[in-house]
Amino acid sequence: MTEQQAPLKTYRGNCHCAAFVYEITLPEIKQASECNCSICYKKAALWVFPKPSDVKFVKGDPSDMTNYTFNKNQFTHKFCSTCGVSLMVVGHLTPPKDDKLPENGFNVRTFQHGQVDVWKLETKAFDGKALPSTYEVPKFKGAEPTVEVEGGQVYTGGCHCGGVTVALKSKPINKDFQGLLECNCSMCGRYGATWTYQPHEQFVFKGWENLQEYVFNKKLAVKLFCKTCGIPICSQTAAGVTEEQVAKMDENTRKWYESSKTRKAFNLRVLDDLNVKDLSPNQFDGYNFIQPGYVEP
Repeated sequence: MTEQQAPLKTYRGNCHCAAFVYEITLPEIKQASECNCSICYKKAALWVFPKPSDVKFVKGDPSDMTNYTFNKNQFTHKFCSTCGVSLMVVGHLTPPKDDKLPENGFNVRTFQHGQVDVWKLETKAFDGKALPSTYEVPKFKGAEPTVEVEGGQVYTGGCHCGGVTVALKSKPINKDFQGLLECNCSMCGRYGATWTYQPHEQFVFKGWENLQEYVFNKKLAVKLFCKTCGIPICSQTAAGVTEEQVAKMDENTRKWYESSKTRKAFNLRVLDDLNVKDLSPNQFDGYNFIQPGYVEP
């Protein structure tokens, strides 16, 4: 049976805050496109491309998403301005002929839980990095962290638009580095981040005011992403948590909170000259571990 003859399946997805909920119809998804271009890598996007006629928004209008374009403006990357989840991309890889409709790419990471296991999904590499490009990597221009780290080296990077840049002083981050994590919880799964957990003093940020905060569930963790390009940068514990609130936490939450107060969860995908595919992160089933669980809209 050819792909054109294969039975169709409806997939439902959404941003985390549920401002946007969509359904797309495709043959059963057994493979997604993984692009290594400057922005798709940073947001860990896994793309599928349904026909425009096979896309339906159940809630929210895609025209209300935040748009981000760069280089030759061939593609518009669209994300939710509230939670920072990257849902789709619209555009043409090559100049369109006649009135050809633009391609709609949807990020498989935004599918609702259980429809596609991205940790097992086969991916097809697309070398977007090789396309003609005028993109220049934004440079960190601040002072480096002054904290002493044994055997440490300084890594720099940032979001895509350059509104946020960062320097991290850390022990060498390689395949032997311990404590790296990929989580499939309702938030981290949509971000596709590869996290490292390191003390606050090992970071220096420029452009912190360009980060948007998003809190959810128990409102103990704050996710931060760039307001302009939507790249997820880091996560940290919320300010103002009282001793009374801590006393009411269940054991697992209290352990997490106490261990996280002095550290940032930082997305390694934003660092220059570092490829997360060369690392060995642990996979954590946060979707089932974190309670109360996320309610899929």
